[in-house]
Amino acid sequence: MNHRTVKVLATAAILAMGVAACSSSSSSSPSRSSTSSSANATGKPLVIVDNTGQTSAQTFNPYVSTSYGTELNMQAMTYEPLLEFNIMQPTSSPIPWLASAYAWSDGGRTLTFTIRPGVKFSDGTPMTASDVAFTFNLLKKNATLASAAPGPSPAVSSAVAKNATTAVLTFSKPEYANLFLIASTYVLPEHIWQSVGNPATYGDANPVGTGPYELASYSPQKVTFKENPYYWQKTMVHVPQVIFPSYVSNTTANPALESGQIEYAGNNVTNVQSNFLNRSPQNHTWTSSQPWFASNNVVTLWLNVAKAPLNDPKVRLAISAGINRAQLSSQGETNYEPPASSSSGLLLPVDNALLNESYSNDLPASGAPSKVTQLLTSDGYTKTGGKWMKNGQPIKFSIEDPSAYTDYATDAQLIANQLNAQGFEVSFDGVQATQWYNDYPAGNFQAMIHWGQQGPNPYYYFDNWLDSSLSAPLGKPAGGDYGRFSSPQAQAALAQFAGTDDTAAQQKALNTLENIVSTQAPVIPLLYGAAWYEYSTKDYTGWPTQQNEYNDPVPNSPYIEYTLLHLTPVS
Repeated sequence: MNHRTVKVLATAAILAMGVAACSSSSSSSPSRSSTSSSANATGKPLVIVDNTGQTSAQTFNPYVSTSYGTELNMQAMTYEPLLEFNIMQPTSSPIPWLASAYAWSDGGRTLTFTIRPGVKFSDGTPMTASDVAFTFNLLKKNATLASAAPGPSPAVSSAVAKNATTAVLTFSKPEYANLFLIASTYVLPEHIWQSVGNPATYGDANPVGTGPYELASYSPQKVTFKENPYYWQKTMVHVPQVIFPSYVSNTTANPALESGQIEYAGNNVTNVQSNFLNRSPQNHTWTSSQPWFASNNVVTLWLNVAKAPLNDPKVRLAISAGINRAQLSSQGETNYEPPASSSSGLLLPVDNALLNESYSNDLPASGAPSKVTQLLTSDGYTKTGGKWMKNGQPIKFSIEDPSAYTDYATDAQLIANQLNAQGFEVSFDGVQATQWYNDYPAGNFQAMIHWGQQGPNPYYYFDNWLDSSLSAPLGKPAGGDYGRFSSPQAQAALAQFAGTDDTAAQQKALNTLENIVSTQAPVIPLLYGAAWYEYSTKDYTGWPTQQNEYNDPVPNSPYIEYTLLHLTPVS
């Protein structure tokens, strides 16, 4: 089951994108696009399951993490970004979308988008540069709003529409590295949202966007989308209906997937070969053999450093040393996700060229109990009654994750068992997914297992882990840095990377960030996460494959739209 709006990276030669993103894109339209009208799509309805365990009212606000649309990754059905990105091949240029071109100026402080003419919202109202400027200004004025796909973009100093097809964004500092987040922002219709009193509590029950679909029906059991009659690429829409059913957990969802009732999923299927692939020759995963899925993110144990004893770096490092990652891989993730081998936080082997050799293979797969003892003894802890104690207090914390995310629940319980056997007091707090999505942005947790951020270079996941400007006081929702880590050194390195298109300067910043994660452990690398992806060719062809990596294959926003527009009926 994919409980992940996977926000990750998957390529070598990563820093090249930092340069490519600084130049103007082509002004040509997408090669398969058309603004002309056409007959309705004639294919069959497509059933998609990505997240399970979520229940919510009819809410589709794309900038609220707890809206139903966000939790089930439906945002890209109705809302669209300025540019699309193929993170499977991130050295390739961004794909023009609502913007037909972009250009940096003023040393990375100004970004100009040429907005595509002729695009309409699903209510027939034209979309212009004014809607783009309005969206960024709305986000600027409402700090609690944050896109979950792929993440919150940096705040603009100003956003103005020079004319109907020119939107100009200015920033207080260079933002070269953040094009992915900026251009992935969903464009909202100004004529609707301008009258919204509080965007953070607005349900957006009937979303109006430029995307290929509009809401057809809602119930707690099933959400159905139908064709948007005003879609600007109407000839690319061959799937007439997209259905998102609700399942309590992957335990209840997987039988439907295995039997062909679900045709596109991001599920963790136990024994995927026998339980899914062997059930039908039309059932497929990314690869035809183990590990079945691409590794495309760094799964970490995220620690809330604002809460004792996790505010102690040596305690955090001892926790890392005590974890048997090989056991997590084999028992929790069915060997679909390899154990992390480097404390740097980089995704390996993808990021090998960027790795400081000091952190190569420095995480023993089965853990290092002797290092636990060394770290805690040097930190003033002594073992009393089999427990590590200091000033009469044990090292006690809980790991909070949704019980419905069965692989993470297993991983969390394994970590608790492993650490408890070495003198810690750790428990697994299995909660409802809706509670978890409320708790972790507010810092209402001690530890959690969470997937990694996504982007065309490692800056994106370090930024998500370490950037205190994305954080918030405990109790207030944060857009990143959920563990409330604060480091001037990290802020300087992040600014250094974002402020230049020079690969040598970016590598120097990366070296600093790797060192911080390795030596201070604000997050603890656990696994190299799978891009969960199962699909059926029963009714549709044109899926992304290992041989045709045109898109991140996971059924997450924003990638799901680009995949759906490539599908054609088998018949």
